[in-house]
Amino acid sequence: MEIHAAQGWDELLEALRLEGGTTLFVGGTDAGKSTLIRWLVESLAGGGRATALVDADVGQSALCLPGTVGWKLFRKREDTREFFCASFVFLGSASPARIILPLAEAAGRLAGEARRESGLVLIDSTGLVAGELGIGLKLAKIRATGADRVVAVQRGEECEPILERLAQVAIHRLSPSPLARVRSPESRAGRRSERLAAYFAAASAEFIIRTGEAEFFRLGRDVSLRNTPLEQGSVIGLNRGHETVALGVVTETGGDAVTFRAPLRSLKGINRVVLGDITF
Repeated sequence: MEIHAAQGWDELLEALRLEGGTTLFVGGTDAGKSTLIRWLVESLAGGGRATALVDADVGQSALCLPGTVGWKLFRKREDTREFFCASFVFLGSASPARIILPLAEAAGRLAGEARRESGLVLIDSTGLVAGELGIGLKLAKIRATGADRVVAVQRGEECEPILERLAQVAIHRLSPSPLARVRSPESRAGRRSERLAAYFAAASAEFIIRTGEAEFFRLGRDVSLRNTPLEQGSVIGLNRGHETVALGVVTETGGDAVTFRAPLRSLKGINRVVLGDITF
């Protein structure tokens, strides 16, 4: 789909091209942040400016799977044809309010990785901007990622309580594109299910992992598998340390073991399993 630039996009593009740095995007749900970022990535990479994108929108990620934070480096326009993260971390929830600290930490760590590969880093974020939770999450992300520029895409002044707390950070205010679509909660949930269905279509192998073979975490805390309810269809993250190698979908649980399907050949090196509240 061809994306047409809206008012202010060209000026932002030129500033990013000339100045580089780390830019974090904020805006409410369906404000069109992801569309703007996709256009910027295509324009910058297409002009020969290597651009790293960190997608920290766990609910409606354009680059990654639901409940994950990931990143990819785009060196040329051809790289944008495969618009999917090169590495990612599964946090276990598509609701940012449930994982504020793990989300900020993961975004900061991946932004650091991205900066080692490119002097220009863009960071997408969730649509949670209102109230103490929204303000706290965005300020935590800005601090954790070391962002020196914030782009606020807002219909009114919904991002101002965040922006007024920023110092020594360049701020760009933009209105949503006229093409930005407002989607229902059911539509957003359906999109998450479609992305997971496409991912697990290749997950034909079944595995079992037991307590003692890996550490188990849920929403940022270590847990006991025996004492943690886990229903069939739950999505889990299969990690080597902090990096998620693959996602799995639970087929059976019992006592100290969980059985699941995953697009893997083996569980070699898997030493951490991340549980959450996403089911498929």
